[in-house]
Amino acid sequence: MKHIVKIGAVLVAAAMFFAGCGDSVLPLTEDEESIVVNYSAGILAKHNNYQQEGMTAIYPDEEEPAEEDEPKEKQPEEKQDDKEPEEEKEDGKQPGQAKEEPKDAASPEGPKQLTLEEALSVPGIEFSYHDYSTAANYKQGEAFSLDASQGNVLLMLNINMTNTGSKAAECDLLSKQPGFTLSLNGETGFPNQTTILTNDLSTYKGTLDPGQTEAMILMFEVPESAAENISSLQLSVKLNGEDNEIILK
Repeated sequence: MKHIVKIGAVLVAAAMFFAGCGDSVLPLTEDEESIVVNYSAGILAKHNNYQQEGMTAIYPDEEEPAEEDEPKEKQPEEKQDDKEPEEEKEDGKQPGQAKEEPKDAASPEGPKQLTLEEALSVPGIEFSYHDYSTAANYKQGEAFSLDASQGNVLLMLNINMTNTGSKAAECDLLSKQPGFTLSLNGETGFPNQTTILTNDLSTYKGTLDPGQTEAMILMFEVPESAAENISSLQLSVKLNGEDNEIILK
């Protein structure tokens, strides 16, 4: 503080020196006044260590640049799948799995049309349909007689069996147990009658010499009314679990 007072006294003395003691103040130009003022202010500011208020350099506020918002990371847009979802196959497979080829819906096979010879398949033996006959009863000698029930008649298919080979041929249809069915005029079929007749084709077992022909029958019991007007005959046979239609010729 004392130091400041001394500085102040020096400044006053300097002013008096320029003005002179008791004399009028010397006129100063604007430049000279500016030099004295600036000099005095500089001295005061240099030695003013204790006063909080003093001359301070004032600078325009430098506004800190506003922090720019950091660019937000652009979230990747979920791409919409332009593809329509693939429809599931009727076999239930998901996309990516191996595609199975559709199987053809095979309709059940109908019975095959075969000749009697092809159906019975006896090596060296030929079977051929001859004709049919009806009767109320059938007799073979004195030991065997078969009568039809009331309202029905017996219908016999007459079939020739011939050995067409040059050697004796065995024929064992008894062990094969073929089951025959006869339809009249396309209506419901009737099963054959299994008998002990020696000429019953369905139960025949024997040997035929070369060129030998035997007259065989297949017997059916049918309604008398159906047998009066026969326009067509349809014969089928079940053998070894298979049903086949027989072409009568």
